[in-house]
Amino acid sequence: MPTRQICIIGGTFNPIHMGHLQMARSAQAQCMADEVWFMPAGQPWQKANSDLAPADVRKQLVELAIEGVHSWRLEPFEVEHQGPTYTVDTLEKLTDLHPDCKFSFVIGADQLDNLTQWKHWESLFDYARIGVVDRTMWGEFKVPEALKRHLMQDRLFRIPMPSVNISSTQIRRQFALLHSGTGDVLETARFKLEASLPTAVFKYLLEHSVYGRAQP
Repeated sequence: MPTRQICIIGGTFNPIHMGHLQMARSAQAQCMADEVWFMPAGQPWQKANSDLAPADVRKQLVELAIEGVHSWRLEPFEVEHQGPTYTVDTLEKLTDLHPDCKFSFVIGADQLDNLTQWKHWESLFDYARIGVVDRTMWGEFKVPEALKRHLMQDRLFRIPMPSVNISSTQIRRQFALLHSGTGDVLETARFKLEASLPTAVFKYLLEHSVYGRAQP
């Protein structure tokens, strides 16, 4: 049976933005992946009390952001799961469901230090290689001691990526300014949002009350 190389990019995508798309492009190139699967989190255990947009909305935003890219698709497994989700359980189930696929699970460099705190973290490597997006490009790649053997075995690897100064937190703050600011503040917020979001996502969020009041 032919083997497909799949990169999985998980996250709350609250909302998805241009930084996530750059991450996908960098990961797909580094892994020579046939497909990238964007997997929005349902109720991630690390953020159980955070203020997330509804899962179905975040799912729809991902679909809008990746529309037209034939090798990118939405993986709805976690948003359709009831209760908290754990990456190791998800990867195990996806491996069972897709025996023809080899997975690389992509995380940000900021998550690397906490990886050993994840549920059954050592079992992650049974189901996927772990790719670490590194925005420092080719600077020093610092790996916690507990993970170095996985690096040596090529089960943990680096994904260099150009620096993109965008975060979902910043975007939500700009929407707050967009709905409460006046004059230059409002204009600047709109400019930043247009630059940070895929066009279809930006239009959707202007029209719906997700991160502030809907536009008239």
